[in-house]
Amino acid sequence: MRVSTFLFYQTNTVNITTKQWDVNESILHLSSGKRVINASDDAVAANSILNFKQSITTTEQYQRNVDFANNRISAEETSLKATEDILLRIKDLTLQGNNGAYTQENRIAIAEELEARFDELLALANTRDEGGNYVFAGYQTENQPFNKQPDGTVIYQGDDGQRLTSVGDGVKVATSDSGQQIFQQAPNSTGDFRPEYRDATGLVTNTGGVTVKNASVVDRGVYDTTAFPPPYTVNFVDSDGDGEPEIEVLDSTLPVPNPVPVFDSTGTQVYPPPPAPAPAPAFVPGEKYTFNGVEMQIDGEPNVGDSLTLNADEEVGMFETLRDVIEWLKVPNEDGINPDDISKQQRQIDIGHLIDDIDSIAIHVSSRRGTIGARLNTVATQENVNAEYILTLETAKSPLEDLDYTTAITEFERQKVALQAAQTAFTQVQNLSLFNLI
Repeated sequence: MRVSTFLFYQTNTVNITTKQWDVNESILHLSSGKRVINASDDAVAANSILNFKQSITTTEQYQRNVDFANNRISAEETSLKATEDILLRIKDLTLQGNNGAYTQENRIAIAEELEARFDELLALANTRDEGGNYVFAGYQTENQPFNKQPDGTVIYQGDDGQRLTSVGDGVKVATSDSGQQIFQQAPNSTGDFRPEYRDATGLVTNTGGVTVKNASVVDRGVYDTTAFPPPYTVNFVDSDGDGEPEIEVLDSTLPVPNPVPVFDSTGTQVYPPPPAPAPAPAFVPGEKYTFNGVEMQIDGEPNVGDSLTLNADEEVGMFETLRDVIEWLKVPNEDGINPDDISKQQRQIDIGHLIDDIDSIAIHVSSRRGTIGARLNTVATQENVNAEYILTLETAKSPLEDLDYTTAITEFERQKVALQAAQTAFTQVQNLSLFNLI
C-alpha cells in the first residue's frame, strides 16, 4: 500500500496528540486526587457525586446556622442567669427593708441599691448578641426593646414574635424572644386578680387587716365578664345583725331588673314575685368562696364595714414590681397622712404581696431560662447530627470521586511509555529515505 508523506505525518500527529492528552489527563487526576473531574470521566458517578456535594453544602450551611443560633441563645441564657441572681439579691434587700429594727435612713439606702439593681435589670433586658441585635425584642431585633421613661416606668417597644433559624433538615429553633413575655408577664402571685385595699381617695378600707391569698378563675365556662364585669368589690357586712361579718361580692355594674317590675298601691312588688335574697355567708378565714367561676381565699379577721377590690390582672411586671418596692421603702411607716396602726398594718400587707410577686417573677424567669436551655441542647444535638451526616456523605462520595493512586500511577507510567514509543517511532520512521541506500 502506498502511504503519502501527508498521511504519514497526519496519522502520527494524531497518535502522539492522543497519547499526550491521555498523559495530561492522568497528570490532572493525580494532582487533584480525583477520579472523576468531568462528567465524561464517569457519567453515572458524576451525577451521584453532584448530589452528595449539594447535600454536604446544605448541611454545612446548617452548621453555620448552628453557630449563629448557639451564640444568640447563649446570650439569652447568660442574661437570664444574671437576672436570676439579681432577683435573689432584690428579695434579700426587700426582706431587709421590711425589718422593723431598720431606720428610715436604712430603708432609703436599700432603696438606692435597688435603683442600681433596676438599671442592671434594664441593661440585661436590652441584651445584644455579637452582631449587635437585641435578643429580647421579638422580631424587632434592631430596636431597643425596653426604654425607661422620666417617671420611672418602663415601656416595651418590641413585639411578641420569635425568629426561627434552621439548624437541620426540618429542625428549627427560636433565636429571639419577646422581652414582654419574659420580663413583664410573670403570673400574678394572687392568681387572676390583684387586690386593692384602699378607696379612690387612698384611704385604707381594710381596718381588720385581711389578706387575699388567692383569687383565680377556676371555671372558664362559668366566668362571665359581660353579665358580671370586674372589678369586684368584696364587702364585709353584718346582714343578720349578730355583729359578726358576712361576705358579699358586687360587680362593677348596677343590676337592671328584667322584666320590669309592677308595684301595687302600697309600693309592694307584685310582678314578678321578688325573689328572696340569699343570706350573705358568714366569713371564715381561709375558707374558699366561689362566685362567677372565681375562687377566692382570704385570711385575717375583718371588721364589719371593711371592703377590698379585686382588679382583673393575671400578670405582674418585673420593673413595675421593683418600682413599687422602691416606693414602699421610701415612704416612712408613719407617713404623716395615716400615722396609725392601720396604715402600718396595711403597709405590711402591701409588702407581703410584693415579696410574693418577686418570688413569682423569679420562678417565671427560671422557667423561661429552662426553655432556652432546652434550645441550647437541641442546637448541640443537631450540631453532632449534622457533623455525622457530613461524614457519612463524604464517606459515601469518596469511592466514587477519589483517586486510587496505585492504579492511577501504574496507568500514568504505561501512558508515558506509550507516548515515548510513539515519539521515538515517528522520529526514526520520518528519517527513512531511498537516498539513504545509495
